Amino acid sequence: MDNVGMLKLFSLLQDTTNQELNKKDWIKSKERLIFATNGIIKPDDWEELSDDVKEVRIKKVLNS
Repeated sequence: MDNVGMLKLFSLLQDTTNQELNKKDWIKSKERLIFATNGIIKPDDWEELSDDVKEVRIKKVLNS
């Protein structure tokens, strides 16, 4: 299984244990997982993006 496949697997496991997170906490948990994955680099402007934009980008990675 490749890195993105493992990322998706861990994301699903994370969702089963963190069902009641608000948007900000959901983003924090997913960004820790995504940016710890080998080959995925955190954008320079990540901290400046709105939570809505971050959510869209995270979902694109997880649904790719």
